[in-house]
Amino acid sequence: MEDPRPDRVRKRDAEDARRSAGEGPEVWDANGTEGDRKAELGKKAWEAGDKAREAKPDDVRGHYQAGVGVGLYSEGIGILTALSQGIEGKFRDRLQAALKIDKDYLDGAPQVVWGRYFFKLPWPKRDVGKSIEVLESALAGHPDNWRGKIYLADGLADDGKGAEAKRMIQDVLDAKEGQDPPEEKRLKDMAKKWMTAHQ
Repeated sequence: MEDPRPDRVRKRDAEDARRSAGEGPEVWDANGTEGDRKAELGKKAWEAGDKAREAKPDDVRGHYQAGVGVGLYSEGIGILTALSQGIEGKFRDRLQAALKIDKDYLDGAPQVVWGRYFFKLPWPKRDVGKSIEVLESALAGHPDNWRGKIYLADGLADDGKGAEAKRMIQDVLDAKEGQDPPEEKRLKDMAKKWMTAHQ
């Protein structure tokens, strides 16, 4: 069905949606929160991403934003609750679309989220081996993705490869800061906490 809105309105709406997509404030704020607040911010990110998807279906940003939002919302309400509500399919659909459009977006972020998904699922859906496989593939193309390294370290440690996991975390701790100091500080703090928890 063709969009009945005039071109200028479609362009304006697409631009508004693009500005609200990507890793917007809802996603940044939801990192490090739990429970209802995480669910609330995740839902906002999900809704903003869905608006962007509708406005520009061939743009990875809306699909990625919506997928991450669904994931954050699911973590906020609890993974088991999300699974019982059928939310997993919404996450998978959005993230698979992002991967198909541009798996390398934001330094491989769709791949990293996809790899983390397999780690975060509860038994019997959890698949640490698949998580490791996806994250190793993502890092092969994006060796400076610190979040990918931290998530891979979780999988490696869970798989009995503690020394290799610690090397991943040490890579993050030793890395020089680049273009996104707030995110890099957040990730270095995550790496420090990881190292402390795995002494």
